[in-house]
Amino acid sequence: MLDVHIDDFYMDCAATLLMGFRAFPRLQQLFIEDISGPDTVDEFGLHSDRHLAALGTLQWLQEEGYIRFSSMNRQESVDDFVLTSKAFTRLIAQARTAVSDDADLPPDDNTPVFQLLEYARLKGDAMLTGQLIRDQILLA
Repeated sequence: MLDVHIDDFYMDCAATLLMGFRAFPRLQQLFIEDISGPDTVDEFGLHSDRHLAALGTLQWLQEEGYIRFSSMNRQESVDDFVLTSKAFTRLIAQARTAVSDDADLPPDDNTPVFQLLEYARLKGDAMLTGQLIRDQILLA
């Protein structure tokens, strides 16, 4: 099993990409709390490590060409968030490689990646979500 922060990274990637997919191609404002959950700011006004990790995931996805956004609002949200063609194409594609047999996935071989990701997230399965992000999105 990977470190928890890597599992969180994969879950944050899935949440971000699926939020972008649901609104595609419309630009939207994306709140970091929608990815990481409620945030607790400390007495100095600094965000939690979990919140900052989700923010880092957004920045990484942008740098790698999966998403676009125009500006960041005080580490709380991003404006004009949208998927890039690269991410959209990978999400609508049929899964290319077999997902592990113990994943308890629907038996349809023609299932697009976004549906598999949605299923894994709804189940709360960090291992399956990580496998899908690695194999179907990042290594494509």
